[in-house]
Amino acid sequence: MALLLLATVHCGPGNENTTGAGGTGGTGGTGGTGGIGGGTGGTGGVGGGTGGTGGGECVTSDKAIRFGKLVHPEDGTVIDKAIVVIHEDRISYVGTDEKQIPCGASVIDWSAYTGLPGLVDAHVHFTYQTDQEPGTLPWTRVNWLMNNNVYKLMDLARNAALATLKTGVTTAIDKGGRDFILNPLRAEIMSGKTLGPRMYNSIGGISNYKYPAAVPTEELKNWVHLQVLRGADLVKVWADKCTDQTLECSPTFTFDELKLLVDTSHQEGLPIAIHAYHQDTAKLAIMAGPDSIEHPEGLDMVDCGNMIDKGTIYVPTIDHNRYYKDNLAFFGYAPDLEAKFEAYIQDNLASATQAHQVGVKIAMGSDAVFTGFGENTRELAWLVQAGMTPLEALRTATLHGAESIGAQNEIGKVAVGYYADIIAVEGDPLTDINVVIHGVRKVMMGGRVADL
Repeated sequence: MALLLLATVHCGPGNENTTGAGGTGGTGGTGGTGGIGGGTGGTGGVGGGTGGTGGGECVTSDKAIRFGKLVHPEDGTVIDKAIVVIHEDRISYVGTDEKQIPCGASVIDWSAYTGLPGLVDAHVHFTYQTDQEPGTLPWTRVNWLMNNNVYKLMDLARNAALATLKTGVTTAIDKGGRDFILNPLRAEIMSGKTLGPRMYNSIGGISNYKYPAAVPTEELKNWVHLQVLRGADLVKVWADKCTDQTLECSPTFTFDELKLLVDTSHQEGLPIAIHAYHQDTAKLAIMAGPDSIEHPEGLDMVDCGNMIDKGTIYVPTIDHNRYYKDNLAFFGYAPDLEAKFEAYIQDNLASATQAHQVGVKIAMGSDAVFTGFGENTRELAWLVQAGMTPLEALRTATLHGAESIGAQNEIGKVAVGYYADIIAVEGDPLTDINVVIHGVRKVMMGGRVADL
């Protein structure tokens, strides 16, 4: 990643009028509490850098961003001429006071744009990739790559991560992928070697393809323990399986089995997401009390009430069926599946509309696979169509996505102590959601500006 350094705030030698965040550095004096002193040994406080020595020029790695406006999705507050100060990978100040810019900080001028928290895509699959070898289809090619050319698969996953970051998604929750790709990809991103979003990974996922044969209790627990050993940040369960040629779904677990998986995951300290397309399966999955439920259609008022009572976040993934419908030939799907995909879209939309009306928390998830990366935020348009205001839709892609994995105190807000995951958009995101979908102009992830 490259840093966009447009200006630096300097402190002149022995200048008693030079101020840092929290204090004034006088000649030969000591930096003020929480500030950057111009005097010998001046020390910055929370988020501050190190003061200059002997009245010399200040030295700090801190950064400050100037925005035309900054929007807080949690309450809709808009700050004009906002300043955000970053120390290392965290936010140390949010407000309008120029004096809070540390002496020597690199200043990034995004004053032509509106600032937002980096977005959260609550459902992706980075290892679902194809090199589009002639004569192959995506679902068979990905299996070949996993078994025969992991290096090619890794390159494709890197491309997907970059395409995702360009949409303003600074956190992606991978809900089913291979650890030998996901873990090194995350390491590359966090080191700055590869451009991509912050990653929270489920590893592989859990399903019982021998259903209705029961799974012994200890085996279910061991499946969860295996996810922990493989470095999972969350557990993913497939409560039903669907064929890609007929779109018919059938269950893979009983309610008691789902409940045991949920309880075991929580005992391990991990959130759990349950994939459940079919209405009957979704009812069981919701009652089991997962942190999030993925894809369900045909939800009724009882289901919505249960999600609210159990604190389950709903990830409808409406747009991914649009993606499949628009790419029938690419996937080798029969033309008559177009109507079935459209029916899924309308069912998902109806469920999301009802859930929103009664107060279910919804998170934006793209279910991006293959060539769908780069379209991650198109889900927001469907959520507005489901009755949300642009502000409410923004919450699905920030606060609720973060909450679905228990990261609500680290991501999803531009606030002191949070990761410096911030985007700049052109236009007013509170009046037009397309500003977020198509208007992302700058991206910072973990305090580093992505050179996109």
